[in-house]
Amino acid sequence: MSERNENELNDKDQQVTNEEIEREIEQNEGQIEEYNEKEDAEQDVIRNKEHTVAGEAAEAPAKNNSAIIVPWILTVIAVAALVFVLVNKSSDGGLNEPVAEMDGYTLKQSDIYAEMTKQMGGEEQLIALVDSIAQTKMVELEAEKAGVTVTEEDIKSELENMKKQYGFATDEDLSAALQQSGITLEDFKEKQLKPGMLIEKLFESKNPVSEDDLKTYFDKNKDQFATTPKEVKASHILLNTKEEADAVLAELKAGKDFAALAKEKSQDPGSKDLGGDLGFFGTGKMDAAFEEAAFALGKGELSDVVQSQFGYHIIKVFDVKEAVLPEYDKVKEDVKEAYYGEKKQTEGQTWVESLKKEYNYKNLLEKAPEPTASASPEASATTSPAASPSASAKE
Repeated sequence: MSERNENELNDKDQQVTNEEIEREIEQNEGQIEEYNEKEDAEQDVIRNKEHTVAGEAAEAPAKNNSAIIVPWILTVIAVAALVFVLVNKSSDGGLNEPVAEMDGYTLKQSDIYAEMTKQMGGEEQLIALVDSIAQTKMVELEAEKAGVTVTEEDIKSELENMKKQYGFATDEDLSAALQQSGITLEDFKEKQLKPGMLIEKLFESKNPVSEDDLKTYFDKNKDQFATTPKEVKASHILLNTKEEADAVLAELKAGKDFAALAKEKSQDPGSKDLGGDLGFFGTGKMDAAFEEAAFALGKGELSDVVQSQFGYHIIKVFDVKEAVLPEYDKVKEDVKEAYYGEKKQTEGQTWVESLKKEYNYKNLLEKAPEPTASASPEASATTSPAASPSASAKE
């Protein structure tokens, strides 16, 4: 790293004062062991708003939502700040400084450092934490150079999108949900939402997209933006074995009534008495294999035997409601968000790695890989006579 960049990093580190650290630790006392679970808890708050479909339906997959940031960089909380300060001080002997005294023993910063390393799950977790903090610093520096900022208006707009998408009527509702996981709304905005938005805005500024590219993406993924998704009205007969299912399928092909056979032979208690009727359902509601087969059928068509985690099905589609697709201009912003969401999934980590190279980043806690043993040129040249082609020929 250049001297200028190193100084910039060090200057920013000094903004974390001991008073701030102590105050944060007091507020978060007893939370060190929960560090690695904190982000998952934040995401769980949102996921808990999703419903699962009972009976035949498996859990619906989470929405493809770019409003909920899946961060590449861990949230920096008080323990992270303290660890980073301790690491910085280790170069000038600061870890030997006492932090507490008692009869017969003096507690040093090195003792705190060692205990926190254990609490966080060992050396690997600490290395990951240092990577996380350093990456956040690099993003901040790069954003400053690019003139990228996150305003209060940006945060307010993002919160409104979140509340609308996940059914929170007010800030108070969202705040109450977050508090169930021990997170305040202000912490969520400052430590999760704002850093994540900065990453997103910086990434987008480094990867501009044209209007034509967005329209092409829309054309290829129209179902994703449907105002009313495609649904099918289907019935099924569930059997325990392939042999039983083949026999029932033969009866249906011979002209037997589907509903009558479902009432007689289906093993699904939820739909058996209804003649196998499952009503209308969209994608993401049923077992994946079942859903794929059902949505491949046209109105009035009968499937072959379909195996799922529940057994063997015969499916008949009685009606189809095609998706209602909006015009591009009406969902332009949604298309842009989805486009960048996909791009970050495929290229985001590569971009972070390029930042590390640009800033000559090194995690000094990482041990250098031990050199692998390899045969020396002399050893390769000095081959055993018995193993050489000429020796084999002589034999």
